[in-house]
Amino acid sequence: MRIHFSRICAISTYTFAIACSTSITARADTIAITYSFAGHTLGAPVITGTTLTVDGAASGSVLSGNSALNTAWNPVTFNTHNVVDLTNGLNNGSFSMTFANGDTLFGGLFENDSAVLATNTGPFTQTLTFKGGTGDFAGATGSVSGGGLIGTTGFTTSGSGTLDAPAVPEPASTALLLSGLAFLIVRRCTSAVRG
Repeated sequence: MRIHFSRICAISTYTFAIACSTSITARADTIAITYSFAGHTLGAPVITGTTLTVDGAASGSVLSGNSALNTAWNPVTFNTHNVVDLTNGLNNGSFSMTFANGDTLFGGLFENDSAVLATNTGPFTQTLTFKGGTGDFAGATGSVSGGGLIGTTGFTTSGSGTLDAPAVPEPASTALLLSGLAFLIVRRCTSAVRG
C-alpha cells in the first residue's frame, strides 16, 4: 500500500507541475531593453505641401537581460511610417517590429529630424512609444529613446528604455514558483507515506 501511495504522490506531483506550467503565465512588470537597427527607405519620399511621407525597413535586435527571451526574439525586423513636418523637422509617425518568433510590437514614432532637412543626411533623435502587439506583446506599453544617423544609402538607429509586456514570461519566476509548489506536494506525500 505504501508503494502504491507513493507512486500516486509522484504522479500527482508530476501532473500538477505540468498543469501549472501550462496554465500559469508569469507577468513581467518592466523589462529593460536595448535596440539597434540598420535599414533603408522603401521607395521615394512623397511631399504634400509641407509634409514629407516615407516608409523605412530595417533589421537588427532587441535585447533584454534574459538570454532565453533574446533567443526567441532575435533577429527583429523594424518598419517605419514617417510623417515629417518640413517646417520644423519633427517626425510624428508609427512603427512595427516583427520578432523571430512571429510576435509583433507596434506604436508611435517621434523623431527630431531637423538636422537632416538641409542635406537629407545627418543625426536624429528618436522615441518609440509602445501601444500593443500580438503574442507576448499583447497589451504592451512603455517606450525607448535613442538616436541615429541618416546616410546617403540608409540609416542606423539604437537606444534603450523599458517594455511593460504583461504576457512576456519570466522563466526564473515561473521555475521558482513551480519548484516551491512541487516541493510542498512531495513533502506532504512523503509525510503521508511515513505516517
